[in-house]
Amino acid sequence: MQPTFNPPSTQVKADPLQRFLAALIDGLVTYIPFFIFTFISYRLAMLGWVFMLGYQLTKDALPEVGGFLGGQSIGKKLMNIKVIREDTGQGILGDYGTAIVRQVSLMIPIFGIIDAIMVLGDERKRFGDKWAKTIVVKA
Repeated sequence: MQPTFNPPSTQVKADPLQRFLAALIDGLVTYIPFFIFTFISYRLAMLGWVFMLGYQLTKDALPEVGGFLGGQSIGKKLMNIKVIREDTGQGILGDYGTAIVRQVSLMIPIFGIIDAIMVLGDERKRFGDKWAKTIVVKA
């Protein structure tokens, strides 16, 4: 369930350490099953690859599962941060297009490093945030 309206200007931006730790947790969530599946069989490795890619692209728009997630990746949920739209202040729950746009920059090899550096700036926005017009804030 989305809040009615929460202006982004009233939100406190997530600090770079929170964002880094959330990304690290999300990386573990995706890569550990992939490596386990790869160890078991090649066919399971393909399934793991599909899961890994699907989760990484849509993790910030996933629906609530058993009272968990609801528009936050596992890492963001554990770090108590979330993605919101710049214009409305609402989360991106169910907005898979915006979630994918946010992640495209991370699929370009050198952009991942540049994005990490951009989060340290005053704006605390990486390319994906700028392209999708989103902000990462404290939940």
